[in-house]
Amino acid sequence: MQDKKLFKIYDAQQIENQASEKNVVDKFMAELGLELIWYKYLTSTGSRKPSSGADFAKIAKEKLPKQLYMNPIVQQYFGQKYQSCYALDDYVILAKKSS
Repeated sequence: MQDKKLFKIYDAQQIENQASEKNVVDKFMAELGLELIWYKYLTSTGSRKPSSGADFAKIAKEKLPKQLYMNPIVQQYFGQKYQSCYALDDYVILAKKSS
């Protein structure tokens, strides 16, 4: 589940507060009729807080792998002026059906 979409559903801000984050994940699982077993937030930036475009561009340029095969296509057909990088900003959630 993408972090921005998950927090938007509950009109919540993503902050460096794991208790608040777990509350959002628990609400999501309850609505799906699932019991949370485990979850982990994976991010390319090392922070739960969203980065500004300029900050993310700096991190991407310095640390993230370039999309070597997609960049030429995106630049040619969509006029993108920068190099896209692979980034990760998602939750991995393990849950089971509630009893």
